[in-house]
Formats: sequence, structure tokens, C-alpha cells
Amino acid sequence: METSTILWIVVAVVVAIVVVALIVAAMRKGKERDQGKRRDQAGELRERAAQDESTVRKHESAAAETDAEARRARAEADAKRAEAERLEAEARERGHEAAASRDDQHDRLRQADEIDPGADHEDRGR
Repeated sequence: METSTILWIVVAVVVAIVVVALIVAAMRKGKERDQGKRRDQAGELRERAAQDESTVRKHESAAAETDAEARRARAEADAKRAEAERLEAEARERGHEAAASRDDQHDRLRQADEIDPGADHEDRGR
């Protein structure tokens, strides 16, 4: 082989190496630029999340207050239901007592009628 051919081959190899090196460098720079953009986006998202923190805390606080209010209302409702059940039981008991008293009254009136069948029945309140 001639010297000039060898020289051209060496030059071509060097040029190819330089071109490959430039391509690799450009790719790295592009990758670093993309990473920088992603970091910037992540930073912006973190900033917005930090700004939203107080709003989120307000929402959580409001939810906790509403939950506590609901528990209080449920406790009051349970107490009122228990009072209503107690009053219903008392009303049933009084109703039974009244019915028993009415039966006793009727029994006494029947006994009175048996003893004195001709008595005036208008003032009994039947």
C-alpha cells in the first residue's frame, strides 16, 4: 500500500472518531438538557405542592370538624332514641295500668248491679 492511501485511511479513521465523539457529546448534552428540564418541572411541582399544603390542611381540618359534629349529632340522636324508647315503655306500662284500673272499675260496677239491679245507672259515667 502506498503512503498516501495509508494517510487517507488514517485521516478517515480520525475523522470518523471525531464525528462519533461529537455525536456522543451532543447526545450527552441533549440528555443533560432533558434532565435539567425534568428537574425544573419537578421543582415547579414541588413548589405548587408546598403552596397547596395550607389548603390541604384546611380541608383536612374541616373534614375532622364535620366528622366530630356528625359524631356529636349521632350521640344526641342515640340519647334521644333511648329516651323515646324509655317513654314508650312508660306509656305502655301506664296504658296497662289504666286498662287494669278500667277493668277493676267495670268489675265493681257489675258487682254493684248484681247487688242493686234497679239502681239508676245514669250517673256512672259509662
